[in-house]
Amino acid sequence: MATTTGTEGLSEEAKRHQTEAQLAAIEAKDVKSQPLTSDLLPISALVDMLSDATGTYLRGAQYLATKYKSFRRIRPDGNCFYRAVMFSVCESILLNPDNSAELERLTAWAKKASLDEVCKHGYDRFTLEMFHDELVELFEYLATKPMLNEVATKLNEENGTSEYVTWFLRVVTAAYLKSDPDRFIHFIEGGLDIPAFCSREVEPMGRECEMVQVLALTEAMAVDVAIEYLDGRDFDSSKGLMRHEFEGAGSAGGKTKITLLYRPGHYDILY
Repeated sequence: MATTTGTEGLSEEAKRHQTEAQLAAIEAKDVKSQPLTSDLLPISALVDMLSDATGTYLRGAQYLATKYKSFRRIRPDGNCFYRAVMFSVCESILLNPDNSAELERLTAWAKKASLDEVCKHGYDRFTLEMFHDELVELFEYLATKPMLNEVATKLNEENGTSEYVTWFLRVVTAAYLKSDPDRFIHFIEGGLDIPAFCSREVEPMGRECEMVQVLALTEAMAVDVAIEYLDGRDFDSSKGLMRHEFEGAGSAGGKTKITLLYRPGHYDILY
């Protein structure tokens, strides 16, 4: 008897949605057993992971393998974008000997501007202090020049620094959106105003990140983030996947540049 893959007769769009559902099921399986941030993995592991996916996903992974050498998986718990940014900032500072000025800039921002700004938009300073202190202490720890594996261990502790800093970065993102509601309201769907959107989609842990949150956090921290979109849409291999560059550094003089991989509902780090 012939076997089937369950995709015969389906349109390409239907196959893409079926693959997205399969990938989501894989990511969701044993989420808690996955590290918050993985070790560096060869990009071939991404190709292997998508070997049973529909053509567009697999071709996209194969294209990425011609452009990047490795990646890090981030736990798919809805907080992956914030964790990816946090880890990448730390890694960039530690591995680039010319980044001492960037560390000084980010530490100064964390100590004062980040907390002052969120408090201007209705957040209680006393409630935030414990979370804010974790961010400041993380940057101060980087100034002691620890090994990257030591930082990775610290950021993989359950209910530790990563959780506290992730939630504080969510609040930073929400405050930045509230600082210019007339600009950001055009990115919001569903008839929500900015405060309601922040309350429902930004502040709670575990809520997935949309483009407007990416834009807000990159600008708030003044870091540049490039995102490769492996989301199942068709693409021309000679031109590559859709790529969006968020140039958050702007006039603030930030020097951190991060590259992320987006798959539906999830972010990993690319190298």
